[in-house]
Amino acid sequence: MALIQDTGVTLKRLDFSESSQVLVIFTREHGKVRAIAKGIKRSTKTRFATAIDLLEVGDMVFSVRQPRQETLAIITEWKQRQALAGLREKLARLYAGQYAAEVTAALTVDWDPHSGLFDGLLVVLQELCESEVVLEAIVAYQGLLLREIGSWPELEVCVACRRPPSAEGDLWFSSFEGGLLCRDCEPGFAEKRLVDRRAVDWIRGHGTRDDSAGGGSNMATREPPPVARGKPCHPAPPVARGKPCHPGVAEAAFAVLNYHIAHLMGREPLLASKLVPARKGSP
Repeated sequence: MALIQDTGVTLKRLDFSESSQVLVIFTREHGKVRAIAKGIKRSTKTRFATAIDLLEVGDMVFSVRQPRQETLAIITEWKQRQALAGLREKLARLYAGQYAAEVTAALTVDWDPHSGLFDGLLVVLQELCESEVVLEAIVAYQGLLLREIGSWPELEVCVACRRPPSAEGDLWFSSFEGGLLCRDCEPGFAEKRLVDRRAVDWIRGHGTRDDSAGGGSNMATREPPPVARGKPCHPAPPVARGKPCHPGVAEAAFAVLNYHIAHLMGREPLLASKLVPARKGSP
């Protein structure tokens, strides 16, 4: 078995024994890799061993048997590059980072490379290290993830009649149909939810649009921030240009994209309720 070198972010971890861990790692060049790190927690007389932490960035060397999808890779070397300690300074930051890890693990395929998505994940985790408001960064990452996996919804026209929705009246979103439904077409569809027009406008105009399209942030093409070992987290460039949106709009934008992500996952992301707790009196 040839040895493979790559850089990865840990998305999931499970203690396999007293000294080993099973990990899900999102790597830059090889996509999502499921691997076992044997003896990673075993200390010796000359080396104090620590486990690989969740949301830790590291350089790794691993080997894998064929076919790749049916076997665990074996990690032979892990060198931490960045612990992203800033995520653990505030609970909201940690929840946001864990949400990004959860949806990335659920919606990507093993051994399917997405270097742009890896860079975008690193950007948002770095930004969260010093962020006071997490939802705008997470909404931008939701958009990047959906684009990378080919599931970005139609937000410009009604998916049924292919006409731009009217400027007034209710606006609906159907994940199964893949986008917006106007008030004239929505009665014919069972799966749908009412959405905030301000949130849809903000999603279209911030954080998920190519720079070449006239604004917004393209996380996939931005150079990721430095992750040199021993250096503190540095804030990444903002994920959305322009003025910050109203908190209620950010919550509504997150809810729309999370609804679509939940439909693709087949379940609600576990961390979603931690980012936007249910309001009293809401359904």
